[in-house]
Amino acid sequence: MLIDDDKLRGKKVLTANGRHIGELVAIEIEMEAWQIQWVDVKLLRDVLDELKVKKPLFGTQTARIAPRHVKSVSDAILLALDMDQTSTLLHATDANDGVELRK
Repeated sequence: MLIDDDKLRGKKVLTANGRHIGELVAIEIEMEAWQIQWVDVKLLRDVLDELKVKKPLFGTQTARIAPRHVKSVSDAILLALDMDQTSTLLHATDANDGVELRK
């Protein structure tokens, strides 16, 4: 199935346990292999505390998630990670874990 990236941007992103954490705002593609490297998720401000992410004075944070952590894409994007796993990976020191805060 082919899907236009315009149809992906703005989709709700849910954790494996059904928690709405944000929306997809960007996709990063590695040009040589034409493979998705990251999906950028603009996190909802009210989930930052639960994810143990520092709240900025204004706005919110964006998380980069490797596509291997995406379980399915339909009306929403469902992650293969629950809320606790997402939080743990956001704070991991190894970038190879596939979840990080976008700088």
